[in-house]
Amino acid sequence: MTGRECGAALAVTLILLTGLGLLALTAAAAAITALALAGHQQSSQRAFEAAEAGIAHALVLAARARSDGAIAETVHDGDAGSPAIFQARIERAGIPGALPAGFSIGEHSGAFATESFYVVADGRAGRGTRMRLEQGFYLVVPASGR
Repeated sequence: MTGRECGAALAVTLILLTGLGLLALTAAAAAITALALAGHQQSSQRAFEAAEAGIAHALVLAARARSDGAIAETVHDGDAGSPAIFQARIERAGIPGALPAGFSIGEHSGAFATESFYVVADGRAGRGTRMRLEQGFYLVVPASGR
């Protein structure tokens, strides 16, 4: 093998190694991007779950107390990851399509009435992700207990 042939083989080898190196760098960059996107998706899901927990918590409180108001900031431990936080607010409201506020079902001692509420829950999780859920509902309660 002459010196010229050795030089050509070296040049071809260097070009192939450069191409393989670029391919490896591209694959590593794609993997890092996919990992970051998965982390953001996970944080977004945790914020959504925290907001859902806020809605559920508010529904229970509203059904028990039949009152409105703010619910203190609460930590939601959905899984072993970093904790998510929710805040909720219950408001009395007329809900379109629902029975009007104070609607009476019956005119006797066992009559029922409706009370309309509106809940707004804000969930927060890592990476600054936030999620807001809104839920309207009404309760049918004994008219004498209002």
